[in-house]
Amino acid sequence: MEILHRDDRGDGYYRYRYRGTAKPDKAAVQAEKTRKLLRDSRQRISFNATSMRALSVRLNQQIAQALCDGMKVTRLAEAAELSRWAVRTVGLSSDDLLPSGAPAEQHLASIRQLKSELAELEHSKTALEDRRLNILAAARRRGVLDDYELAALSGLQRETIRKMTWGVHPESGAIPA
Repeated sequence: MEILHRDDRGDGYYRYRYRGTAKPDKAAVQAEKTRKLLRDSRQRISFNATSMRALSVRLNQQIAQALCDGMKVTRLAEAAELSRWAVRTVGLSSDDLLPSGAPAEQHLASIRQLKSELAELEHSKTALEDRRLNILAAARRRGVLDDYELAALSGLQRETIRKMTWGVHPESGAIPA
């Protein structure tokens, strides 16, 4: 910022003296940090959901292939931690499969592996949603963004955000200072 000063020598001239840049407004800085955190959070949640859909499709294909290879529904239901009805439904939805000849233990091992990967993704989804809730609660409490902008940035409806954050005390450091 440049400021006009009277010359010290007394000859009547004015000179410009550089005093540094103006400090940014704290509210504007907090609002920008919140925007960035919510954008990142929305992107991560979206990526997580996409990964979960792809993994669910692979699990369903593996279950259908195991059924096609002659495995019993009860055994598959136990391995996949699903109901027998769900396993039968998955098997009936895949008509175009041919027997692969893979042993039952191989099918069960791959189903268990896919199921554990799905559990990890579910755990990370919960962590991401908790982090988003903390960011939203901190932003609403501080008043850095209005509910409509929070809704646009988070991908949730304004009323949903109000209900979610009602009574939530955000963790310290949800929005770094």
